[in-house]
Amino acid sequence: MPKVSKSKCSVRRKAGVTIVEAIGRESLLSCPGVVCTNPKAVPAKRIYRREFRNPNKKIYLADEYDLAVRNELGGRYPFVIAMNGYSSLTDEQCAAWGVRPGAYQKGCSVFLAQMDEHIRSKFPDANVCYVHGASDLGVDKAVSETATKMRRQQLGFSCPQYLFYVPDNDVPVYVARTVEEYSDAFVKTGDVLIAANGRLQAFRMDIAAVFLHDKFLLPVNILRFISTTGGPPAKGADGRIEDAVAHFEQRFFAIGAQVFGLKNRDSWASVIAEAKDIMVHIGRHVLDPNIALEIHS
Repeated sequence: MPKVSKSKCSVRRKAGVTIVEAIGRESLLSCPGVVCTNPKAVPAKRIYRREFRNPNKKIYLADEYDLAVRNELGGRYPFVIAMNGYSSLTDEQCAAWGVRPGAYQKGCSVFLAQMDEHIRSKFPDANVCYVHGASDLGVDKAVSETATKMRRQQLGFSCPQYLFYVPDNDVPVYVARTVEEYSDAFVKTGDVLIAANGRLQAFRMDIAAVFLHDKFLLPVNILRFISTTGGPPAKGADGRIEDAVAHFEQRFFAIGAQVFGLKNRDSWASVIAEAKDIMVHIGRHVLDPNIALEIHS
């Protein structure tokens, strides 16, 4: 997502229509449904507006968080999965990192579907739900499409700055007041956060999940396992985080953790197999004891 000003965006609901506005962000005209309401004003004061009119699109405002979670992520035994990562990869990045265009999003989708099927096989009564960043891009799109395909409940998370990038489809969305509050609400809602690469914002989410909200974190370097060159570096030449999970791999060590040898074996299948076991372990801690301790082959 692009960096935007916090103070120049607003969202409100009027007669059942959700309206988001921003000042001075001409680039938003490339987003579907965005119009400039005062084109004769100087560029810095022009107002860009988008209206969500789909009657099936549930948009919950900042003070409706509890309602959003209750309505969209219910069920007797919920198991809420969150995933973060890259919102987009350019063709140049794909070429540099040895990844075919579209492969990252496909990898995220396949990984989630494998986890979903395995969880349901081990915990048949669990209600697997998904939360994501609500956009129609990258990892968010992969999560949303997987949830739809698997017929699972889902809830997108956004804020006024990013709401312009949210499709006006039937997927419900919670809109926090700021980027920081959006990130915090997203992380605290999931039972487990699957970290699938990503940059600085994803890295901050990963840290917050474990140390602020006592959640489970499952870092998986999807790009490394599908790349012909090993994927992106942990940090770019400017010193900024380029890949949050690669950064974790370089800086975090767990004595006794299983290590995969990448030589002479199917590393992609191996990482999915290990992740399945980890997700079951998490499920036994997260789910109600009535189903968490059951054994299903």
